[in-house]
Amino acid sequence: MTNNSPILAEQLAYYRARAREYDKWFRREGLHDLGEERNARWRLELNRVYSALDAFAPRGDVLELAYGTGEWTIRLAEVATRVVGVDAAPEMRELALAKLQDAGKSNVELWVGDLFSWQPDQDYDVVFFAFWLSHVPESHADRFWRSVHDALRPGGRFFLVDAAGAVLDRNVIHGSRLPDRESATELRRLEDGREFRIFKRSFDPDRLARDLRDHGLDASFVETGEFFVYGLGRRA
Repeated sequence: MTNNSPILAEQLAYYRARAREYDKWFRREGLHDLGEERNARWRLELNRVYSALDAFAPRGDVLELAYGTGEWTIRLAEVATRVVGVDAAPEMRELALAKLQDAGKSNVELWVGDLFSWQPDQDYDVVFFAFWLSHVPESHADRFWRSVHDALRPGGRFFLVDAAGAVLDRNVIHGSRLPDRESATELRRLEDGREFRIFKRSFDPDRLARDLRDHGLDASFVETGEFFVYGLGRRA
């Protein structure tokens, strides 16, 4: 599969078109409202992730991959000396820059670039990415993790967040109820009814932690319950 894969192109088109809807999903508003009880559960688990990120303390030079609308960028900028972000959607950059300006954050540089081909021109103390790993197809995974490793200084750290739906149910025999790992896709619909096919890949945190050792990365993962999984680690 190349970077010009039709599904990768469709995935980018989806996130460009979804830019102004994204925060409604994140805040569980409108069509994304789960009801009072589950919204409260969402916020509770999200606060667990925030607390873990606070404890992680992303100091120094931080690279954020797939920064989206800047929700996490603002939190990173609170602690980091400098944040450099890369996202493929210029519409996301526009929204994120407005948020950062409103928040008075001047220690952030946001770039537009294809994360499947982009290479950092320096190394960083921390690499961070939220709700991105599950959209990286299996054929690109090794290259992606090599990029994470190479972007980190020796001893540098990384932190990731993803949806718990991206976590493989350990009671499911691989391949029996899930799409092929190489072509796992999901159909997404926007508020205006347009539909897009995107990559949505499941992963087993324990297996991923083992696989990352081959990339010179030590990692551990925590599932918050219903909604989130986060991982943290370092370059060995």
